[in-house]
Amino acid sequence: MADAKTEKQKVKESTDKLEEGLKELFESEKYKSYLSTMSKFHNYSFNNTLLIALQRPGATLVASYQAWQKNFNRHVNKGERGICILAP
Repeated sequence: MADAKTEKQKVKESTDKLEEGLKELFESEKYKSYLSTMSKFHNYSFNNTLLIALQRPGATLVASYQAWQKNFNRHVNKGERGICILAP
């Protein structure tokens, strides 16, 4: 039950970031930055693209932990933190 609560908290935090990001998106130069991120991650939803832009504006490739290993033969360095996105 504790795991479900932490998952709910993570989703709540992500949606709160989305709401704040949407407010700021059209108020500054951030819209241009969002469009740049959108061009790199066109296969992601609007919400996930916005989450990527907010958390790692300079991201060039986003993949799951297993995808990094399986598809790219790369390993995540110890202590690295991931980007939170909403899974379908």
